[in-house]
Amino acid sequence: MSRGGAIRAVGFDLDDTLFDHRGAAVVGVRRFLGQRGIDATDAVLAAWFRAEDEQYERWRSGEIGFPEQRRERLRTVLPQLGLAVPASDSGLDALFDDYLAAYRDAWRVFPDVVPLLRTLRQRGYRIGLLTNGSEAQQRDKLARTGLADAFDAVCVSELIGVQKPDPRAFTILAERLGVGVGACLFVGDDPERDVAGARRAGMCAVLVDRSADAAPALDELVDAALTAPAHGD
Repeated sequence: MSRGGAIRAVGFDLDDTLFDHRGAAVVGVRRFLGQRGIDATDAVLAAWFRAEDEQYERWRSGEIGFPEQRRERLRTVLPQLGLAVPASDSGLDALFDDYLAAYRDAWRVFPDVVPLLRTLRQRGYRIGLLTNGSEAQQRDKLARTGLADAFDAVCVSELIGVQKPDPRAFTILAERLGVGVGACLFVGDDPERDVAGARRAGMCAVLVDRSADAAPALDELVDAALTAPAHGD
């Protein structure tokens, strides 16, 4: 991998870019529901992730708190599966903890992540992370997957006070990496929150699609962006 002239730092999204959230969540849902006699069919998984997306967006927009979006996910999905919904918040929290235990057991980064981060470091790039989510959970993911010390700057939306795709989130990342926004490439899996948000902030950005069988490898995507003519010497 060669180093382009203008880009001095690379920022990454976490979930489904570096960290296999979807894969871990599928494992977690199957175990959680299987313990309750429910087969996690494709339709059941679709309902689970639909509730996750909807309630997470309510949290992201400030409508509800982070623990409440978890409770709302259960309130949405459990009745569809014929399962009783605990009446109390504490009961819902205890139930969601069962899912979280199964989810955590399946946490991993994608196999290409560590080699890429190592290569970028060797080539002299500063490396950052910008992720929406709770500080405690996102930091826990980094610690459990061996990425806690992989970045020069880690920005979690809950702590920095602004979320992707707000351009201010990307500006904060660049500032903490010690570079201008134009000297930072951002890599993520969401066309709006990651790519469009980064570009509105003035960053170059590249889209990763972990779900596509024939998608280019992560290192190929990053290398192509770093060596594109606009970033060359």
